[in-house]
Order: sequence, then structure tokens, then C-alpha cells
Amino acid sequence: MATYTIEVLNNSGFPKSYVIFSALPKVTKSGEGFDVFTNAWVTFNSIGHNGFDMVTYDDSIDAYWGTIPEGLAPGIIVGSGGFVPVDTTIEDGVSFNGSTPAGFSSVTPRVATSGSFQIKAESDFDASNGYVFGMAKPTNSPIPSPVATFTAEPNDTFEVIPVVKFFVSTGSFTQGEIIDVESFATTPAEIDFTGRAQTKAIVIQNSKGSFTVKYV
Repeated sequence: MATYTIEVLNNSGFPKSYVIFSALPKVTKSGEGFDVFTNAWVTFNSIGHNGFDMVTYDDSIDAYWGTIPEGLAPGIIVGSGGFVPVDTTIEDGVSFNGSTPAGFSSVTPRVATSGSFQIKAESDFDASNGYVFGMAKPTNSPIPSPVATFTAEPNDTFEVIPVVKFFVSTGSFTQGEIIDVESFATTPAEIDFTGRAQTKAIVIQNSKGSFTVKYV
């Protein structure tokens, strides 16, 4: 399995905080699209001038579930939940049981559509439980971090097709927090290793505040 590194170098002249987030996956519910929210996947807080930080990750993907105190919106942080590794090359699927103890079933291959993974929600919960589903990716921590989140609805089936592309922007966030990517004043740096031999991207913020990306 390939391993990748994203390094962020602050040459802005000021202390800066950064967030890395993913391009949203394509998610359908019973074959129809609906709202999906972006999570702060990796956060680097208060990097000084000429300072840097990095994250190393691999190709693995996790289905995840969690709880929220209210509806999905920027600033909401996903609470406790669980993860299970899934493989889109064999169309893995999991079922979610919302009754206590809540969680995913074992993984079943060949149930999702091509290039996706599937989450099938049972009918044993309702909106008052505050459940959400989504996709997560590994970070420097052994616990995967959410990259995309959507509302869990009972007795429905969700198909998730990942998009392997990441972005870096300035901002102070908590890992897993729902963010509004349209609100960023500076155009985020885009990182896409598709078709490249290189496995490391260095994202540099210059003294004018803009970003450049070097693949090494």
C-alpha cells in the first residue's frame, strides 16, 4: 500500500494555523445525492515563521459513525463513534445498528456499487439519536480522522465513492470539526498525487499569503 506525506511550510512571516481537508466523496442515498459536509481532517496549530509540520498517511479508507448534539453545520464537532476499514476495490459494505450498543456489523464484500463502499442503516434509531455517517482517513494518530460527514437516516442505504484529493488552507480548527470551505479568504493549496511518481507534497505559504505546492 502506497504511503504519502503532506508537509506544510510557513514562510508567511507570521505564526499561522493550518487545516488539511479532503475533496468531498460522491455520496448517494437510495441512488439520490444529498448534502455532505467537510471535516477538518488534519490540523496544525500555530506554526511559527519558517516552521513546518507534516502528516503521513496511506490509501486506506474507513467507514465511520458518530454522534452530534445538533444538526450538521460548520463548527459542529463529531462526538464519540466508531470506525471500520473498508475496501472500495471489492465494494465492501457494512450495516449500522443504532440500538445500544450502537455500531457497525462485520464487513461484507461485493455489496456496494463499483468503486464505492456501502453503509446500510437499520431501522432501530431515529433523528433524536443524532447519528451521523461518513468517511475517514488515517493520520499520524492510530485513530482515523473524519474527512466527510452526512446525516444518518434509518432504514436507508448509502453509497460512498471517495475522491483522492486534498487541500490546505489557513485557519484554526479542531480535528473532525465541520468546516465551511467556501469561507476561506485565501485560495487553498490543492494536493493530488494521481498519476505522479512522487509521494510527498510540500505546501509553502509565502509572504504574500498565497500557496505553492512542490512534489518531491
